[in-house]
Amino acid sequence: MASDADSLRAAILSLYGMAGLAQEQANSWLNGFSRSPEAWQACMQLLEPTERPEVSFFCANMLLSKVRADWHKLSAEQQSQIGTVISNKFQLFVSQAQAKLALQRLGLLLAAVASLSGPQACATFAGQCVGMLSGGEGVQHHMSECALSMLTALAEEVNNMDRGRRRDLVSATSSQWGDIAGLARGFIPEQMAAGAALAAQQQHTEASGYYGLVHGALLCLQGWLRMSADASSSCRMSPGQLAASHPTLLSCLFSLLGATAAEAVTAERIECLACEILCDVLGPGTYGEDAQQERTAVDAAVAALLSLRDVALTPGPAGAGVARCVASIASALAQRDTSLVCGGAAAAATANGTSSSNGGAAPAASPNVLPLAELLLHCVSRPERAVCEAAVEYFVCANTLPLEQRHPQMGGPLYASLLGPLLGWHSCYSSSFVSWNEELDEDEEAFYRFRDQSLTDLLETVFLMTGPAYLQQLQERISAAAAWQQAEGALFCLKAVADMLRGQVASPSHPHAQQNSELMLALFEDLCSPSGRSAAFLSNPYTCATAAALVGAYAPWFESTPAAPLEGALRLLLHALCFEHSWHAAARAFKVLCMRCAARLCSAPVVQSLAAVAASAIAPAPLAGQVASYVAMPLEDRQAIVEGLARVVTFLGPQDVNDSALNIQQPHLARTQSIISHGSSTAAQGGAAAKQLLQHLADELQLMAVLIKGMEFPGQPPPAFVHPAMKLLEAAWPVLSAVADAPVCRQDRPVLEAVCEVHKRALQAARGSAKPLLPTLLTAVGELFTATQQPACLDVLSTIAEVFGEVKNAPELAAAQKQSFEGAVAAASAVLMQRSAASQSLSASGDLLRSLLAVADAHLVFARELFVTSSVLPQVCQWAVAAAALREKEPANAAFSFLSHFLAASGKLFSAAAEAAAAGGAASPEQQAAAAAAATLQQCIAAQGQQLMQTLVVAACDTAPRQLLRALASVLYQLLQEQLTGESGRQWLLAALQSQELPGMSAGLLKPADCEAFAKLALRQPPLSRGRFDALLMDFAAIPRGEGTSDALLAYEL
Repeated sequence: MASDADSLRAAILSLYGMAGLAQEQANSWLNGFSRSPEAWQACMQLLEPTERPEVSFFCANMLLSKVRADWHKLSAEQQSQIGTVISNKFQLFVSQAQAKLALQRLGLLLAAVASLSGPQACATFAGQCVGMLSGGEGVQHHMSECALSMLTALAEEVNNMDRGRRRDLVSATSSQWGDIAGLARGFIPEQMAAGAALAAQQQHTEASGYYGLVHGALLCLQGWLRMSADASSSCRMSPGQLAASHPTLLSCLFSLLGATAAEAVTAERIECLACEILCDVLGPGTYGEDAQQERTAVDAAVAALLSLRDVALTPGPAGAGVARCVASIASALAQRDTSLVCGGAAAAATANGTSSSNGGAAPAASPNVLPLAELLLHCVSRPERAVCEAAVEYFVCANTLPLEQRHPQMGGPLYASLLGPLLGWHSCYSSSFVSWNEELDEDEEAFYRFRDQSLTDLLETVFLMTGPAYLQQLQERISAAAAWQQAEGALFCLKAVADMLRGQVASPSHPHAQQNSELMLALFEDLCSPSGRSAAFLSNPYTCATAAALVGAYAPWFESTPAAPLEGALRLLLHALCFEHSWHAAARAFKVLCMRCAARLCSAPVVQSLAAVAASAIAPAPLAGQVASYVAMPLEDRQAIVEGLARVVTFLGPQDVNDSALNIQQPHLARTQSIISHGSSTAAQGGAAAKQLLQHLADELQLMAVLIKGMEFPGQPPPAFVHPAMKLLEAAWPVLSAVADAPVCRQDRPVLEAVCEVHKRALQAARGSAKPLLPTLLTAVGELFTATQQPACLDVLSTIAEVFGEVKNAPELAAAQKQSFEGAVAAASAVLMQRSAASQSLSASGDLLRSLLAVADAHLVFARELFVTSSVLPQVCQWAVAAAALREKEPANAAFSFLSHFLAASGKLFSAAAEAAAAGGAASPEQQAAAAAAATLQQCIAAQGQQLMQTLVVAACDTAPRQLLRALASVLYQLLQEQLTGESGRQWLLAALQSQELPGMSAGLLKPADCEAFAKLALRQPPLSRGRFDALLMDFAAIPRGEGTSDALLAYEL
C-alpha cells in the first residue's frame, strides 16, 4: 500500500504531466488531501532537493496554505516541531542552491510561520533575515535575495493580520525596521553602482542580478514602511520622522528616478517602485507632531522634484518615465499639504492642523510653489497620456484651496495654461488613428478610462477656473480643426463639462450665465447645422458618436431653451445611426431627447418624419417576396429609439395618436410577417441560420412590446377613445396568432417569451380598456401553455391578476379567470411531476417552478378569494415548500414571497374568523366564506407546516442564497406566530434543530449548543421584534456556513 507521500507525489506529477480526466482526478484528490491532517507530514517528507522541482514547489505551496488556514488548530508542540522542520528544510535547499521556486516558497512559508508564532518569534526571524543581508558574491548574493524576499513576505503577512496582532508585531519588530531602513540607505546605492559598472563592461546578465537586488530591497522597504501599527495609514512614518531618523533615505529614493539600468524594463521597474514608495511617504498617510520638521521634509522633497526638471522634460520614454514620477509625487504632496505645496503668501497652517511656534502665525509661503506648478505644466505639455493622468490630482487639489490663500498665478492663469495641452492632444485620438482594429500603440480601454475619468475631472476644474474662455477655446479649436481628431476632441471637452455648464446657464444669478448661454447656443447651432464647421467632420463614426453623446448630455438644455436647434439635433442623431460605432450613443441620446422634448415635437408630420428615418435604420422594409434582412444594431439600441418615438406619440392629440402609433409599428409588423411567410422553411431546417432567423423574429416582437409599453397614459382615457395599446394589439393580433400557432415557433423559447411580452405590455398599458380582450386572451394563453409549457405564459396570467384582480362584477369572466388559473397550475404541476418521475432534478425546472409560484402569488395578493377557493391550493403549497429548499435564487425567492404572503393572508383570515365566532349570532355570507377559507388554509398549514419548518432550517444553514435570508426569516417568523400554528410551530422548530444531519454539524461548524441558543431566542416571550429576529436568523445562518461564530448570538440575550 502506497504511503501518503507516494500518493501525493504521484498526484502532483499527474497534475503537471497528464491531461484530461487524469489531470482532473489528480486535482480533485489534491484538493481533498490538502485539507487532511496527513498533508502536513507528507508535504514535509517530500520537501527534498532531490525531488522533482514541481513536487517540491507544490508541497511548499500546500504547506503555506495550511499554515495560513490551520495553524491555530495545532498544539504549541506541533507548531514548534513543524517550524523546526521547515527551517531545516530551508537551510538544506539554501546549501545546495537548487529548486529556486521551491526555495522562494519555503521563505514565504517561514515568514508565515514566524508571523503566526508571536511577537518574539517574529522579531527573531526578522533579525536573522537582516543578518543575511551581507552582500558579496556567489552564495552570499543568493542569500541576500532570500533575505529580502522573506522580509517582504513577513511584512505582507503582518499587514494582513487583525489590528491587535498587527500592533503587537509592529512593536516587536521596531528595531528590525530601523536596521532595514539603515541598510537600505547603503545597500541600494552599492548594488546600483555594481550593476552600472558591470553594464559598462557589457556584462548585462551579471548586472541584472544586482539590479534585481535593488528591486528586492525596494519591495522590502515598501512592505516595512506600510507596516503601521494602527492600520489606518499607508505609511509607518511621516516625511519629517523618516528624514530625521534616516536622513539620506529619501534622497536615495529620489536618486533612483531616472537612474540607468542594464535594460529599459529593469530601469522602469526600479523607477516605478521608488516612485510608489515616495508617494506612500509623502502622501496623506502619516503626520508628525513637529510642524517645522514636516515642512522641512516637504520642502526638501519639492526641491528634489525640481532638480529633476531637465530629465523630466527630455523627449522620449526615459523623460516620460521621470515626468510621470514627478507628477505622481507632486500629486501626493498636494493631497498631503495643499496649502504648503500650492499656497501663496497668505497660505494657512499645515494640513495637520498645527501652527508654528511664533505666536500661531501661518507659515511663510514656499518659494518653490510657482516653480513646481510650472514644472507640472511642462509635464502635462508632454504628449504621453500617463504623465497627464499622474498630474491630474495635483491640479484638482490645488483648486480646493481658496483663491485668497493662493499665489495670484495659481488661479485662473495656471488653469488657462492647461487649456492648450488638454484640448490640443490629451483629449484627442492620435493623428494616425483610424480604428481600434488597426491601432497598435494605444489601448482602447485605457484611453477611454483616462478620458472619461481623470481627464474629465481635470476639465471640470479647468472650466470652473476659466469660465467663458473655455468655450471660446473650443470654438476656436473647432473652427481651426484640420482633421476629425481635433474636432472630436473639442466636442468631447464640451461634453465633459455638461453638468457644470448646464447648471451655470440655468442659474440667472451666475456671473457668466448670459455669456455661456450665448457661446453654448453658437456651438450647438454650428454642430447641428448642415453647413456648420463641425458638420464637416460628422462623416467620421468616432466624431459622430461623440457628437451624439454630447447632444444626449445637453438634453435638459434643449428642453428648457426654445432657441436650441432641436430639429437639427435630431437630424444629427438619426444620421449617427448610419455608423456602427455611434449606434449606442445615438440611440440613447435620441431616447433622452424625445423624452424631454416630446412636448415640442408633438405634431403628426414631425412624428411621421422621425419614424420614417428611424425605421430605415432599425426596421428596414423587406424586399417583396423575401425575408426581412437582419438588423445588426443591438436590440437594446433599437428599443431605445422606439421608446423615444413612443414618448412623442403620447403627446399627440386623440385624433392623431392611434394613427401615429400604428405608423411606427407597421415596419415591424411587415418584417415579422415576412419572416413567417418566407422564412418557415429555413426555420424548420434547424441550424445556425434557423436560430438567427428565430432570434430576428423575437427581436421584432420585443420592439412591438416596447412600443405598446410606451402607450401607457396617466389616468383614464376619454370616453369612446380606443386606447392606442389596444389598437396596436389589434393590428398585431393576426401576426401574434400566426407565430403562436407555428410549430417551429412554439419550440423556440425567446419567440414565445416575446409573444407573451406583447400581451403583458398591452395589459399594463391599457389596463381597464383591455377588459373586453380577457376571454380571448385567457383562452389563447391557456392553450399556448398547455402546448408548450413555457413559463412566460404563466407570467401573462400573473399580469392579468395584477391588473384586474378578481372580476367580481362579471361572473362569466371571473369563472374563466379561475378556470384558466387552475388549468395552468394543474398543467405545470403535471409537467413538474413528469420530469421528477424521469429523475430530473427540480432545480433543472427552476424557471417553470418560479413562474408557477409567481402566478399563484399574484392571485393570492390581487385575487385572494379566487385563489383560496381554488382546487389547486394544496398543490401550490407543496411546490412552494419544495422550491424553498433550492439553491437557485429565482425559484427560492418566488417560494419565500408566496409563503410569506400565504401566511400573512392566513393570519388575517384566522383573526377575522375568530372575531366573527366571538361575536356570536348568525354568520353573514361573507363571514361564512371567510371561515371556510380559514379552514382551508389551516388544513394546508397543518399538512405542510412541519416539512416547511425543516426546509427553512436547512435552507438557513446551507441552501438558501445569502441575499434571501431576510425573506426566509420573514416566513419563519410568521410560521412561529401563535395564531397560525399554536404550540405546533414551536415543536416543529425544536424538532428541526435537534436533527444531527443539519449542514455544518459533521464539519464541526454548527454545534448542538448553537441550535439550543437559537431556539431559545427564537421562541422567547415576549418575542423579538421583527427586525431583531431577521438579524438573529442571519447571524445563526452564518455559523454553519463558516461565516460567523456562536459569539454573535450572545448579543440577543441582553
